[in-house]
Amino acid sequence: MKIGFYHSCYNHWNLLKTFEWAHRNGFSGIELHGGPKYPFANWNEWAKGENCSELLSLREKYQMPITGIMFGALPFLSPDTEQRKLAVDSIKCLLRAAVHLDIPVVSTFTGRDPSLTIEENVPLIEQVFPEIVDYAESCNVTLAFENCPMYEYWPQAHNIAVSPALWRELFDLLPSNKIGLNLDPSHLVWQGIDYVQAVYDFRDKIALVQAKDTELLPRVLRTEGMMTCKWWRHRIPGQGDVDWNRFIGALHDIGYDGIISIEHEDPIWSDSDANIEKGLLLAKSHLEQFV
Repeated sequence: MKIGFYHSCYNHWNLLKTFEWAHRNGFSGIELHGGPKYPFANWNEWAKGENCSELLSLREKYQMPITGIMFGALPFLSPDTEQRKLAVDSIKCLLRAAVHLDIPVVSTFTGRDPSLTIEENVPLIEQVFPEIVDYAESCNVTLAFENCPMYEYWPQAHNIAVSPALWRELFDLLPSNKIGLNLDPSHLVWQGIDYVQAVYDFRDKIALVQAKDTELLPRVLRTEGMMTCKWWRHRIPGQGDVDWNRFIGALHDIGYDGIISIEHEDPIWSDSDANIEKGLLLAKSHLEQFV
């Protein structure tokens, strides 16, 4: 295993600066943000195989694999059929771009109809995703579900691929070896889910691993309660409650040999480029003990 990072924390940096920094600081891969908030990527052009040379040359110059593309906030299960179509078109665009850029994984959320329960949303998967799965298979690119519940964000994005029980249902509905997980243990900790057992139970579905930590705040829980989501916060690996020794040990045990992609959302290390950099490097140093 090697350590990379998800570059959404540096969305204001151009590609050259991002790749140069990653190389200089000893990272082994970059997971690119695939949404519109990154102004230095033209996914529509790249999906047509146009103007790919800059990104490909940076990858070669700095020997920096692009480990995946991540864009979660797509309304695949929206009750608005036009919104569903836009979501499907967007993910197909990223899958085509992945082909031209030789990127193995495209990650997203499932979306959700917020007027329905999670259980009522599950059958909607069969209305939307078989077409996407077929497209991913034709591209020979893995479509991975990231497991963030998105409960604490506003405006809210939606996802139902949030627990092992739901992953089983989704994978039963979408039986393809090009459907998998972008597994982030931070989202399992605060739900009370065994993130180490999840590695073993879904060993054949882990396409990519994101490394983010979660710090539980019991003093806040006692006064705020569970519903506010203020009783936990995301942290860099090593400064929260994930046992990275056990989690990465399980990844070793199942034979995972890919990238662990640090996702930096730590509020303590986010107020400046210097602190973002320090947070990423502290996270990298902590994870390197175990890989």
